[in-house]
Amino acid sequence: MCGIAGVFSFTPLTEDIVSPMVETLRHRGPDGSHICYVTPRGRSTVSPTQPYVAALGHTRLALVGGRNEGRQPLTDARRRVVAAVNGEIYNHSALRSPIASGPDDCDCDVVPELVTRYGTRGLARLSGVFAGAAVDLRDMSLLLFRDPLGARPLYYARTSTAVVFASEVKALLAVPGITARLDHRAAVEYFAVQSPLGPRTLFEGITVVEPGCCVHVSAGGVLRSASFRDALPGDRPPSFGDAAEALRDLLEESVARQWHPRAAAYLSSGVDTNAIVSTLTVQGRRTTTFTVGFNPAGLDAEEAGRDESTAARALAAGYGMRHTTVPLRARDLQGSFAALVRHLEDLRMPMSFGAWRVSGAAAPSARVLLSGMGADELFGGYVGRLKELPGHSTEDEWLASYAAAWERRMTTARERSALFSGELATANAAIRPTDEFRTLLAALPAHTGPVRRLLAVEQSFFLPGLLVVDDRMSMAHGVETRIPLADTSIADFAASLPDDHLVRDGLGKAVLRAAIADRVPSAVHVQPKMAFRVPESSWYKGELREWVRDTLLGDRAVSREFLDASTVRRFVEEHVSGRAVRRHLLWSLLCFEYWCRIFLADGDPDGDDGTNRRRGRVAEGIL
Repeated sequence: MCGIAGVFSFTPLTEDIVSPMVETLRHRGPDGSHICYVTPRGRSTVSPTQPYVAALGHTRLALVGGRNEGRQPLTDARRRVVAAVNGEIYNHSALRSPIASGPDDCDCDVVPELVTRYGTRGLARLSGVFAGAAVDLRDMSLLLFRDPLGARPLYYARTSTAVVFASEVKALLAVPGITARLDHRAAVEYFAVQSPLGPRTLFEGITVVEPGCCVHVSAGGVLRSASFRDALPGDRPPSFGDAAEALRDLLEESVARQWHPRAAAYLSSGVDTNAIVSTLTVQGRRTTTFTVGFNPAGLDAEEAGRDESTAARALAAGYGMRHTTVPLRARDLQGSFAALVRHLEDLRMPMSFGAWRVSGAAAPSARVLLSGMGADELFGGYVGRLKELPGHSTEDEWLASYAAAWERRMTTARERSALFSGELATANAAIRPTDEFRTLLAALPAHTGPVRRLLAVEQSFFLPGLLVVDDRMSMAHGVETRIPLADTSIADFAASLPDDHLVRDGLGKAVLRAAIADRVPSAVHVQPKMAFRVPESSWYKGELREWVRDTLLGDRAVSREFLDASTVRRFVEEHVSGRAVRRHLLWSLLCFEYWCRIFLADGDPDGDDGTNRRRGRVAEGIL
């Protein structure tokens, strides 16, 4: 994994704005960085000693090839396209022979060749996790693109004279003239479903390239966005037994492709991580597995029972793996919260803290972490959510039920009306967050089953959000997360399966369970879905109670510009007193407060400075 940053300008630039952007991404690529500048005549250079109209920067974590062989940005053989790519192209060897003649010591050099020969259609041939930018020197255009599941991030912003882009928002904020402002619609969506929807981010004017899409920018400044990957033809699904056997083969291929000599792996008591680790064992690959653990003393009974460390340790021993349990402590959450939010940027769910801790623990010895992320969203793991939704209903009835399910976790429409103040209250009055899903549902084939309906919606926003967490938390420590269960081949295969291959006898991921049945202990095979949990609900009522109150209700609270203080107090006291469980909402409120302090107030989130320096900060404009 790496980081990319760059600019595509409609008028020549004379100041170097890309070097500071790349510098902010050093944590993503400790093994070197390079920048390529493109002159108005379409010539590339490594130094901005003359006016330039485009620049691509890259900071590298060297996992394929040596430090020099994998150096980016890259060009095709005839130097017609310059590209920078973040991620891994797993099928680069298979692609190489017909399109490139160089040695097989770099996975991303196939990208500029594909773009040169086939344009955006060439991106559909890639299998892997990737996000990239390519400048076509033939017509001086820019192409931004992102893998089908959204495993690697890519953001961009348009100014009056240029488009700037980067793997993380903080690199865009390093550009003079670009300042952080809250996107009101995204904030409403965040407090409704714990994620901004569509291409929006919490940063007004900063857009994310959507999964499986490319953004084309012409020399004249016209932006067009489209999917580069057509829907696959609907073949007749295999029998359940044949599907399980086929998935087993695909899993073995995916794990082998994504293996690295310095890989470690997550391990819990659940199906997903055990599918990966058991496959490593069959392939004779030994590594260190990681899980999180916490002291159950003083926790609510439900959360105390969520500790999986003892089971994971026993499973690791059975697989012949070394094992490390990473402790989760309330004081560590408080102490790392500012850094966590600063790296996360695109706010999401509490599992961020567990991923932060495991990545930090793995970093001294590992460069890759194999994660089980994606299996629930591809194979129907959320049986509990399915029970909250009607099986057969009209689109409006289904959307109403889906919204109600999220309201039980976050906020109702009435609560949001009370929560928001100022400009956010005005925006909320005109927004129904679930409207984003209406078009998606309308595009599904008639009589789509309840499992497929849920997966279609949650693959559109929940899965990319989870993958953002994996990416940001691991890259903050210079480690790359890989997701074997969400490999392109496995995702395509999962999309071809009917509902009854996914959910059977009250258990989700039925075909995945069958595929690994003889490789994992029976307790794993039949275990119901148990969501990964940090015991923050108990911590908010116990060790972290005063921190929560001080952060959200104290004089330094910056978010009160957007949120009604009395309503926030009510939510806090409901949870602290035990009258209601507001753990999802309190996490979101805490993240939002720190986000406002870090990005809007431009101050120290845990100190006393910065509270009076408001979001009106404007840098001298270059773009």
